[in-house]
Amino acid sequence: MAILPSSNVIYPKGTIGTLVFYELNGKTVVRSKPGSNHKNKHNPSPLQLIQREKLKTINAFLKPVKLALDFGYQEFMTQSKKGMHCAYSEINTKGYNHTRESKIDPAFLRISKGGLLGPESPRLIRNGNSLEITWADNSAEGKAQASDETFILCYCPEEKKYIWPKSKFRRNGGQAVIELNSEQSAMSWHVYLAFSQTNLKKRTSILSDSVHLGRI
Repeated sequence: MAILPSSNVIYPKGTIGTLVFYELNGKTVVRSKPGSNHKNKHNPSPLQLIQREKLKTINAFLKPVKLALDFGYQEFMTQSKKGMHCAYSEINTKGYNHTRESKIDPAFLRISKGGLLGPESPRLIRNGNSLEITWADNSAEGKAQASDETFILCYCPEEKKYIWPKSKFRRNGGQAVIELNSEQSAMSWHVYLAFSQTNLKKRTSILSDSVHLGRI
């Protein structure tokens, strides 16, 4: 794939010979047209079928939380690489097994990645209609700050539902409480925790690696 430079030249769109021209984020991109392999297209091998099923299954698992993943992987995204692509590699290498009934293990989902110090000794409990998360205050270590904010995601893949709380909790506070409504209380949630730190100069956030706190 190549990105063509901006100029007064009007680039074509569509297929010309073996090249495909299209727009991506406002820029014209050109790539080679994939070669046709009729044998593999109509008679795929068992391994190809496994790979196709893996791609389909992982993408379906990640799609409901793609906006949260864009936030969590913002330091690693490019014009053509989004948060889903980053999270895919973690599931692909560690969290997928085509021989299991439930092929994906959500414990291997990483919703964020970065060099910021992560949570220390996090714990998750359910108290009635609330999810309560606690952690040790490690704001004096490394580049961590007391004002670092939580990045919490609760995900129920079977229902394709997620909770991304708008309320943020400080690192030095040591606790976060997520209130569930009646519908949410009836579901079982995988809960993930990370910290974010605002980069005022770049107007972006620096993230820590996320931690899977379990299912509750």
